[in-house]
Amino acid sequence: MNKIIVVFDGFCVLCNNYTSWLSKNNPNKNIYFTNFESNYIKEEYPNLKLENSVFVINKNKNILTRSSAIKCCLNHLSINILIKLFIKITPNFILDIFYDLIAKNRYMLFGKNKSCQVPKNINSENILF
Repeated sequence: MNKIIVVFDGFCVLCNNYTSWLSKNNPNKNIYFTNFESNYIKEEYPNLKLENSVFVINKNKNILTRSSAIKCCLNHLSINILIKLFIKITPNFILDIFYDLIAKNRYMLFGKNKSCQVPKNINSENILF
């Protein structure tokens, strides 16, 4: 099975909603989730620090960020084919402009949790603590 790990900002409301959406639209349950505060990240990737990006660790243990991470996640989702195709064919540098704009303003636009969280509606077998 082709599994990936999504590392997200557990303080960010947008990031938590994104991980919930990923989990809901991942029929094969091959996307795993963890946040920057987890023991998994501290032990396996101690140099990985919270930035303005969701990180994806692919099956080859490569760390993807920004639009590359989003495109990697799309390969595992059951969503509208036109949306998937549009994002896949859009050049990364264009997607990264929008990604950076939203990421830098995510707390102001969507809010910030008081503590680092993992969404409750994610299957516990897909959470790496």
